[in-house]
Amino acid sequence: MELDNITRPAGQAQPLSDEDKRFLRELVETNRGEHHGRLSYMDIMFELEHHYGNSLPGPVLGEVARLLGTSPAQLNGFVTFYTMLSTEPRGQHVVRVCTSGPCHVTGAPSIVAELKRLLGVELGETTSDGMFALEASSCLGICGVSPALMIDDDAYGNLTPEDLPRILDAKRAGGTQ
Repeated sequence: MELDNITRPAGQAQPLSDEDKRFLRELVETNRGEHHGRLSYMDIMFELEHHYGNSLPGPVLGEVARLLGTSPAQLNGFVTFYTMLSTEPRGQHVVRVCTSGPCHVTGAPSIVAELKRLLGVELGETTSDGMFALEASSCLGICGVSPALMIDDDAYGNLTPEDLPRILDAKRAGGTQ
């Protein structure tokens, strides 16, 4: 299923169009087929965030809950449990810095400090141009290359503060490094 053809701005909260409802129905049914009749909430949420600009608007979650046969409250509980999902608008690129023990002792505090300086934001904020959201993550699962961060789906490890301008510039230009 093609997801990029109707990308919405982050935080869109207007009522769902028939086209949105059709997209959501197809997404849930495709997911059900890919998982042999079962559903992967996480796969669905990731695809929805990609489609709706790095956030999960309330009307979308309400319709998805209906399609999944669950309550909006239960789905919201799922979404708010995972820090990588958001119901709030975020930047075009989400920068997640690992702050777990292994990353902390190998330099994560200096990575966080340099990202704050370079981006001009605090953790949990989005740059004024809407390009980057900066978030802390309790673990990215790549401790062997700590300190580490992810920007969208791209992981970077063995980082030093000096690596960050190159990585951010590449993301601004549409690349990975």
